[in-house]
Amino acid sequence: MKFTAETLQLWEQRIKERVQNGMTIGEWCEKNGISKYRYNYWNKRVREKLKAGEEPTFAEITPILSPVDTASQNSVLSSDFQISFKSIQVTVPSNFNPAALAGLMKVLQEL
Repeated sequence: MKFTAETLQLWEQRIKERVQNGMTIGEWCEKNGISKYRYNYWNKRVREKLKAGEEPTFAEITPILSPVDTASQNSVLSSDFQISFKSIQVTVPSNFNPAALAGLMKVLQEL
C-alpha cells in the first residue's frame, strides 16, 4: 500500500477522533465503510511515525512507606511504589499485574 505524508496525517487525525469519540475499532470501521485490516495497517504506520519522532519518556518512581513502616523504628521501604506521569500520580501495590500496569501506561501516554 502506497502512502504519502498527507495520507498518514489524515489517518492520524481519523484515529485520534475515533479514540476521542470512544468508539471501538469495529464500530468505527463499520460506520466509515473501512475494513479492520486497513484500519490496523494505518494505525501501525501512525504509531511508527509517532515513535520515530518521540523522545523517551521517563516517569518518576517514588518508593512509599506503609503505615507499619512509618511507625517502626527500622523504617524499611515498602515494595509499593508511586508513578508520577504528567499531573497524574498512581500508587502501584507490590502485587500489581504487569500487563495491567503496561495498559495503564499506554492510556496515560495518549493523554
